Amino acid sequence: MSSARIEVEKFDGRSDYTLWKEKLMAHMDILGLTEALKESQILDSGPKEKEDQEKEVLMEEKRRKARSTIVLSVSDQVLRKIKKEKTAASMLSALDKLYMSKALPNRIYLKQKLYGFKMQENLSVEGNIDEFLHLIADLENTNVVVSDEDQAILLLMSLPRQFDLLKDTLKYGSGRTTLALDEVISAIYSKELEFGSNKKSIKGQAEGLHVNEARGRPEQREKGNKNMSRSKPKNKKGCWICGEEGHFKNNCPNKNKSSFKPNDQGSSSKGEAAMVQGNMSNAMGLFVSEALHSTDVSLENEWIMDTGCSYHMTHKKEWFEELSEDAGGSVRMGNKTTSKVRGIGSIKIRNVDGSTVRLTHVRYIPDMDRNLLSMGTLEEQGCSFESKDGVLLVKDQTKVLMVGRRHEKLYLLQGTPECGQSLAVERRRDDTVLWHQRLGHMSQKNMDLLVKKGFLDRKKVSTLEMCEDCVYGKAKRVSFGSATHGTEDKLDYVHSDLWGAPSVPLSLGKCQYFISFIDDYSRKTWVYFLKHKDEAFRAFIEWSAMVENQTERKIKILRTDNGLEFCNQHFNNYCKKRGIVRHRTCAYTPQQNGVAERMNRTIMEKVRSMLSDSGLPKTFWAEATNTAVILINKTPSSVINSEVPDKRWSGNFPVYSYLRRFGCVAFVHSDDGKLVPRAKKGVLLGYPTGVKGYKLWLLEEMKCMVSRNVQFQENAVYKDVMQKSKETTQEDAGSGSLDIDLVETEDMSSGGDLSEEIVSLGDQSPTHSNQHSEGEEISNEVSFETPGSYQLVRDRERRETRAPRMFDVEGYYIDDTDDEEELDAEALITTVDGDTIEPENYQEARRDADWKFWKDGMGEEMDSLLKNHTWTAVAKPKEQRIIGCK
Repeated sequence: MSSARIEVEKFDGRSDYTLWKEKLMAHMDILGLTEALKESQILDSGPKEKEDQEKEVLMEEKRRKARSTIVLSVSDQVLRKIKKEKTAASMLSALDKLYMSKALPNRIYLKQKLYGFKMQENLSVEGNIDEFLHLIADLENTNVVVSDEDQAILLLMSLPRQFDLLKDTLKYGSGRTTLALDEVISAIYSKELEFGSNKKSIKGQAEGLHVNEARGRPEQREKGNKNMSRSKPKNKKGCWICGEEGHFKNNCPNKNKSSFKPNDQGSSSKGEAAMVQGNMSNAMGLFVSEALHSTDVSLENEWIMDTGCSYHMTHKKEWFEELSEDAGGSVRMGNKTTSKVRGIGSIKIRNVDGSTVRLTHVRYIPDMDRNLLSMGTLEEQGCSFESKDGVLLVKDQTKVLMVGRRHEKLYLLQGTPECGQSLAVERRRDDTVLWHQRLGHMSQKNMDLLVKKGFLDRKKVSTLEMCEDCVYGKAKRVSFGSATHGTEDKLDYVHSDLWGAPSVPLSLGKCQYFISFIDDYSRKTWVYFLKHKDEAFRAFIEWSAMVENQTERKIKILRTDNGLEFCNQHFNNYCKKRGIVRHRTCAYTPQQNGVAERMNRTIMEKVRSMLSDSGLPKTFWAEATNTAVILINKTPSSVINSEVPDKRWSGNFPVYSYLRRFGCVAFVHSDDGKLVPRAKKGVLLGYPTGVKGYKLWLLEEMKCMVSRNVQFQENAVYKDVMQKSKETTQEDAGSGSLDIDLVETEDMSSGGDLSEEIVSLGDQSPTHSNQHSEGEEISNEVSFETPGSYQLVRDRERRETRAPRMFDVEGYYIDDTDDEEELDAEALITTVDGDTIEPENYQEARRDADWKFWKDGMGEEMDSLLKNHTWTAVAKPKEQRIIGCK
């Protein structure tokens, strides 16, 4: 054992524990105490041999020395925490628990520091690398392994800006397939040495450049003169005012003489530049050198690096990344002409090595035919220049920003502009808008999520422009803040609400309401359509039986408002028997049932958007609602971390390929006869539950149909078909001789031949007039048909319909009617021709001359209602509004 005294720096709890432990283990190894750090084993208490006893005594002595070594290697604060431990091994174990935690928060903290590591400019490269390796070691002690290549990439990305060239070299080096940490560290050290050796020379070049190009800046010239030799004679440079040698312009005797004209040695461009600068107070004036007069046509798309122009200038509008066209001013050319500045913006230049530079404050001048890069502007922004062997380098300190090469006495920038994004990116607008319509006017965010998750077969979704139908359907006020509560599984918490009113148009199924059920865990939604509010209890029983059977779980909590459709004896007793806890809202506080309220609002936003988009009448609101719910269940929800409700409820990935635009034109297969067309025209109404097909509305037959043999025309919807049919009908009507005023103005009592007039009307093509009574909205929407479509409808076998008593099905007058039919005909004629105005309410009926007849009629109607027990008289509910009736 060596007699040299070796000590380990004491660990105070704040320094690097991992490094200290490594030193301690090395010290233990030198002292031969490594074996003593193992936990002592419990040996048998039987008699031991003398040799074993000696080994045990020797091992016990080593354990004491190892413990003493650890005690002397920690500070007092640390020792107080571990002094109760009796062995060295237990002491090290206690220290590991205190200062080398492997818990999740510690791992997260270390990973966050590693992935966000950036080299600090106030530290040396050596210090930054040491801190990086310290993080790697701490992570390895928590059993987190970071591969060597990942370490190299993280360290490379943490380098400051002046190492950008090194980054590109290591990333794009020829033949490189892997990256090692040792290579990156070695390259960083080499680059740092290069910076250190070139620092003085670069600084001297830059300062010398500022001295030559200072143009009257005393502060910069003084900085440059600090390290320069004072033995250089002044007369090496000529005066910029008079051109004579031996003095500078500040000492020129002609400095304040306004009539002095510079000699031939003074640059004419500098004199003119000064003149333009003097006019800057009135309007922005610029100077352009003679580089504009080059006749080389190939220079039109090149950047000329010019020392005579005041700003960067170009005539290429498509090069601008950003452009403000409200700028004014003019440019003074070398030939004394001027051109207008039409805008100021920025252009991105991509160099030949792949790096990019953004030029700002570039003037857009359409009248120019060259592109000029102002060297003076670059110098003002802190750039320096080096020129040798026909190559001009533009540098920012030590980094090369741009490179120019000489071409016929002009330096041309070696780089190409990147065209503006608005001109370079081709948008697939039509396809994106179509999918936006297919998905029930889904938001841009949710469409991006579907593409990201791979549900839609697209690489990306283009930005949607403003959708007018979305504005009509989704315009809203500012919402309340949302409150959340966690649920662990399906049916733990259910939200429900009723939507509808007596003013809602009757649906095809004669419904005016729907009730919605929302599972809080998956946010999956169901709706049931109701004719009356009291059917809500029946719908809940049906829904609960269905979902409980599917999930083999029970509903635990039901959240509703205080409506009578939910708060009645039958509903309450049912929930008590099933053990369902009821959560209700406070009076006039619908926000407490916000999930169901917001879901109903979302449903109706989609319904209004789809009805507006398709042009279908409001009577189809139930079909649109059912389709909207299907699409909502396939839409990612932010409440459940952007998961899809259908996926979270069933575990199966949703399918989107069968979706089509709501209300679009569809042709369904038909096989009604040999000579009958093989397809019928209709529109899409949705997707029926439990059937693999589409629900369609047949335009000619005016009925619904479910089929899977359908071909869609998604670029046309219901309103397009109706508009085209209306235009065709109006054209046909305009070419005929039908005069509706004949019936209205003809005096039926004048003794004319009624049958002849009716026959003349019957000769016209059968069309629907616009003289329908109120409530016939659907008939008005679909009444415009061509004669060919009418022929198909008329010849098809269908339910018997009776024509008006005055006419038969062909439109001819029936002259062999019985007495009753004659009376009906006379009554009809009298009604058409007369000016009788029927009273609209009870008060008008009392004032009418025929009040007696009205009173008798009302009495008969009331007797009939009471006889049939149409209603039951009850006491008026408190704080409830009475709904009127006919």
